[in-house]
Amino acid sequence: MPPELDGTRCLLTAASKGLGRAAAEALVAGGATVVITSRSEANLAAARESICNVTGVEKGRVQTTVCDLADEDGIVTAVETAVELLGGLDVLVTNHGGPSVQPIAETSVSEFDAVYERVLRSTFLTLKTALPHLTADDGGSIVNIVSATAAEPKAGDVFQASLRPGIYGLSKSLANEYGPDGVRVNCVRPRGIMTDRLVEKIEYLAEKEGVSVAEAEAMRSAELPVRRLGEPGELGDAVAFLASDESSYITGETLALDGGWSRGAFP
Repeated sequence: MPPELDGTRCLLTAASKGLGRAAAEALVAGGATVVITSRSEANLAAARESICNVTGVEKGRVQTTVCDLADEDGIVTAVETAVELLGGLDVLVTNHGGPSVQPIAETSVSEFDAVYERVLRSTFLTLKTALPHLTADDGGSIVNIVSATAAEPKAGDVFQASLRPGIYGLSKSLANEYGPDGVRVNCVRPRGIMTDRLVEKIEYLAEKEGVSVAEAEAMRSAELPVRRLGEPGELGDAVAFLASDESSYITGETLALDGGWSRGAFP
């Protein structure tokens, strides 16, 4: 059963597909009203239709606004538009597209700058713009969706290793700074969630290893102690929990949603 979120006003960035849309569905199912953003109006319209169909709510509970996370003015405008549409803000969920995996030797400064803008800079600016609205309404919850891989960097993955951990540190700092104002800040770090992006990775693995897609999926599942891949709804439920009052004593934390992939004894 989804946590109680009746009347909760939520903004989600990069939420027309994948993990972001799963989070929006869970929040709406719990009773929240959401504004979702994406670069594409067509993707936003399709996502709104899908979320309303899945949850059975009227379309007024799901609003949309276009936002390119590489556009500073666009981010500020999207947050302000969401606050106007919602009449305030209680929950912010930040998300961004996954960067490519490549080693530093093959990464130009311009490529690094472009990914920095889309990943770390966009998260910083979204948080900076939204925080005054959260504190004005007696606090709220921020949930940053970040990859589990960022917590255990591997060789040849310069973007994950350098940029996404910054979101963890920023979240911890803001949790300490804004806790007295009633704002909680947490991260969710997923891995192995069956979105379209993971399906593409499994298909690539199948082609690379010369095996069937089913066998490639089994290979990915075998990496995990639970021996299965996750469903988008499981990520959505985790976000909804951290957004709700059920997690009112949790802040500055990172919740691993990875089927046990992370092997460290401490988070």
